[in-house]
Amino acid sequence: MVLTDEQRKLPLGKWRVLTTFSVSQASGQYRPTSHPYKITISDETVISNSDLIVLSLPRYEDIIDGTLKTNFLIDVMGKIVSLEPVQTVQVEGQDRKKVQFRLLDANGKDLACCLWGKYAEKMEACVEREQPLICLIRFAKISFAKISFYRGEVKITNAFDASIVYLDPTMEKALQFKEKLLEDELPLAII
Repeated sequence: MVLTDEQRKLPLGKWRVLTTFSVSQASGQYRPTSHPYKITISDETVISNSDLIVLSLPRYEDIIDGTLKTNFLIDVMGKIVSLEPVQTVQVEGQDRKKVQFRLLDANGKDLACCLWGKYAEKMEACVEREQPLICLIRFAKISFAKISFYRGEVKITNAFDASIVYLDPTMEKALQFKEKLLEDELPLAII
């Protein structure tokens, strides 16, 4: 069976339904999931569209304390706080844009983040925005390398070009998160 053009296009971040495929053991340093197996697509595989979006959002505490393995890519969502201006820096003799910021979860925990390249450019328009902005980073990398420490902390960064950054996402989990933030941001009354 020959795959159609639509079946050949498997865009990152889009969910599909697969039938007739093989499963084998997963390996490699950076993987999009902690699952021990991988799927291999063959000529008999049928790929169809799906509206399903599944997020696996670890607790910030598990990221910060090093509980999560750094060789698995994760999803991270939070309210952007302390967004710094986008900088152009030299990396291996080439100019690259980077932006550093912190994400705040619904429990008040914050997490350092740094996005590079096209991801930093996407954040440029947000630097002067006054209203709270929710950011979802899919397939993010936890960095512990010496160059990746941000004020002595673990930092979330994009995993090469595999990451997907959503600003003010509209999926159900993101809307629930926004609701929780609004509930918590009610003004205090002085009695």
